[in-house]
Amino acid sequence: MYDEPDWSALTLLELPEKAREFGNKAYSGSLSTYAFLERALEKSPKHTDMTDEILHMTDRAKQAYQLLAELNHDITSLTQEFPKPVQ
Repeated sequence: MYDEPDWSALTLLELPEKAREFGNKAYSGSLSTYAFLERALEKSPKHTDMTDEILHMTDRAKQAYQLLAELNHDITSLTQEFPKPVQ
């Protein structure tokens, strides 16, 4: 079960930082999934239904990994554009 965080109490300056933390965690998870599938593909017998399914899942994991990398880049750019105020 996934519990979505309640970000409603965050200020506009805190929101990008939390988004970056969330994005980094998702990016790390997608990278781990992609690496696991790559290893499974290397160990699998060639030209089987199982190999085809692993290839399909690997492609989807790669797409997720690339999308999350782009999102993390955008979040980082946003946080650099609007730095935290000095207190």
